This record gives sequence, structure tokens and C-alpha cells, in this order.
Amino acid sequence: MNDEMNTVPKGRTEDDSPCIDQGLLLEHRAVVEALRTIASTLSVETVLKRLLYLTNQMLGFEYCTILLIDDDGERMNIAARYGYAESNVQQVELGVGRGVTGRVAQTGVPFNVPDVAQEERYLAGLKGARSELVVPLKAEGRVIGVFDVQSQKLNVFNERDTELLQVLADIAGVAISNARAHKAALRARDEELMRRALEREIKLGRTFQERLLPESDPIVDGYDIAGTNLPGQKLSGDYFDYIELPNGHLGVAVADVSGKGVPAALLAASLQATLRSHVENLYSIATIMERANNSFCRTTAPESFATLFYGVLDPAGELTYVNAGHNPPLIVRASGAVESLDEGGTVLGMFPDVRYTEGRANLQLGDSLVIYTDGLSESERDGELFGEGRIVDVVRGVADALARVMASALITEADSFSGTGAAPDDMTVVVVKRSGSGR
Repeated sequence: MNDEMNTVPKGRTEDDSPCIDQGLLLEHRAVVEALRTIASTLSVETVLKRLLYLTNQMLGFEYCTILLIDDDGERMNIAARYGYAESNVQQVELGVGRGVTGRVAQTGVPFNVPDVAQEERYLAGLKGARSELVVPLKAEGRVIGVFDVQSQKLNVFNERDTELLQVLADIAGVAISNARAHKAALRARDEELMRRALEREIKLGRTFQERLLPESDPIVDGYDIAGTNLPGQKLSGDYFDYIELPNGHLGVAVADVSGKGVPAALLAASLQATLRSHVENLYSIATIMERANNSFCRTTAPESFATLFYGVLDPAGELTYVNAGHNPPLIVRASGAVESLDEGGTVLGMFPDVRYTEGRANLQLGDSLVIYTDGLSESERDGELFGEGRIVDVVRGVADALARVMASALITEADSFSGTGAAPDDMTVVVVKRSGSGR
């Protein structure tokens, strides 16, 4: 304002009496109303719009804008605007250090421009603008934006206006700081709730998964058998199982169900129950797998599937098996030769009425059969997988050890290879050694 207007509040006439007291009263009301606004809501949008309304209605500033600095610290965006008709606004690229508003955002110092035509930094935003007043908007001591008012009259704003506008900008800064702190607190709370829920899910899923695993390894004449599972950071649906069959035969199953968490663990439990129910009816292994696949297709979601290796050992050392899309188990012969067991068919649960074929292998004294899930072979370091080659190397290195030592060595080496300290996925290994006598 100019000096002759100092005693006349904006929007009033000299007939209003007493003028000075009335002007101070309006300013006081504006501040009080602003404080009430920030006390009543944590909505930044609501607070800023209310502040601009008060600035216009009580102080007479016709064109008011609040700009906030982007997270990149360079651009500024309009957070609230009052009094501007779209036809009166020109598109201006706003940024810290650019124009009058950008200068205030950069320096944190108020800037009163009596005549914008004489200010080289002025960027035309309001058509017909003649004067402008900009004050910084701060939160926790840092400039986060600006409060900008413009007029189509020359030399409108005075020192008192600057002080009052700065008070309102400070109130806006407190409102924004409170809202951001509240939002951060809510985010932290939600993250903590999610973390606890995930921990509960993992704990529950791990309980399911542990119930799927055998309590002990079987004692079978002519074989040394051991299985182990290293839980990963993300709960998966790995499981292995031993099924006692008539005439000294033993069924061995290793599976990996798609997905993570409790759903995967429940799916693995369903698969285990399905497989056992068909095994008890003593069908051929291929028929068992076909029926298990059809059951899985009927009872699971279309996107769910499982890989499964199921084999039957007989006392003479013969292994009859079906590999349903699983990592091919490896037979490392006493001679050092290696064979893969890949006879069978596709994964379970995706395609009904699939036919599976049986494979056969014979285990001789000193041979080792290694059945594993992809958590072992796909342990990764710098884009390189642990892989079958290293599995074979480990087996050859402990060829004379017990099955439980060999299984433990495989898990330890793969875990050490990844170097994470915790497997990203479950590792499951079952080792079957042809020993010639019971353990």
C-alpha cells in the first residue's frame, strides 16, 4: 500500500470509523481464523485454500497464490490460487531462482515490487499486473515455497502488508509441516503394521511348512537317506516326503509349489495330501502322477502350479520315478559319471489330462542320488548361478561321507556361494546313497 492508504484497510472507505482500529481488528481476525484453520484439519489443501480466502476477504488482496517447491528442489507448483480467472492467467514456467517468486524461494527473503514493469526478474503471470509482493513459506527453518500476491495497481503493498503476509505464510508453513509429519507418522504406522502382518504370515507359513517335513530320515536296508531344508527369506512351498510302501519299498517326493507365503505353504500341504492319497491305492507311478495332476487342476487357481519329483526305491537298488517339471535330480556314480533324471512330463496343476511317462535307474554301491529344489541350484552371486556343476563338485568332494553330511555340505556351499547370509528362497535337498546295508 502507499502512505496515503495506510489508515484505510483494503476493501473499506474513510467513512468506516474508527479506521485504524478497524484495520487492526481485521488483521487480528485474519490471523486468528488462520490459526483456527490449522487447528481444525490436517489437510494441506484445505488450509491453503482457507488462508487465501482470508487474505482476500479480510485484507483485500485480490490475486493470491501459494507455490510449493518440488521434491527435486528446482521446480515450483501452484498448491492453491485465489482470484485468478483462467482468462487472466498466462502460462509461466516456475522454478527456484527464476522470476520474483523464484528469487524469494532461493533467498528466503521477502520481495516487494512496486512496479513490475521496472523489475527485470518479473515473469508475467497475471495479465495487467502492476505490483507484486512475495514472502517465503518455511517449514522447520527450510524454505518450502512462497506466498505471492499481485495487484493491477502500482505501488500497492507496504511494509505492514509484508509483515502480515509473512505471518500468514508462517502459519501455512506450520500447517504443511504438521500435515507432512502426520502423513509420515501414518506411513510409518502402516509400514509397521505391514511388517508385523508379514512376520505373522511367515511364522504361520513356516509352521505349515515344518509340518510337511519328515520328523526323521527313514532307515531302509541298503540305503543311506537324508533330507534337509534351509528356510529362505521369503517363505515358499518347498517340501519333501518319505512314504513307506509294502515289501520294503520307499516312496521319495520332493516338490516346489509356485508362489510365496501362507498360500504356497497351504498349496504344498494340499499337494502332499493329494499325492499320499493316490499312492495308498498302489497305482503305477505314472498313473499316480496323472491323477494327482487332475486333482491339482480342479482344486487350485489357474495360475498355481507345482514341480514334483516322485520316485520309488526297491530293496535291489532300482528306482522307478516320474519327474513332473522338476529340476532333474542327479545320480553321481561311484565312478564319477553323472546322470540326470528327467523322464516324466510337465508341471502339475496347469493342464488337465496330461500323460506322464516313467523313468528307471539303478543305484549301485557308492552311487549318490541328489534330489533338490531350484533354491539350491539358483543361488546367485553377481548374476552367476550355483548350478549343477557345483552340485556335482560338492558331491564328488564328499563322496565317502554319510548322506546327511552330503546334504548339509550342499546347503552350506550354496548358501556360502550367494554370500547373503540368508537364502532368498528355500533350499531343499534329499540325498539317497546306495550303501549296501542299513544305517
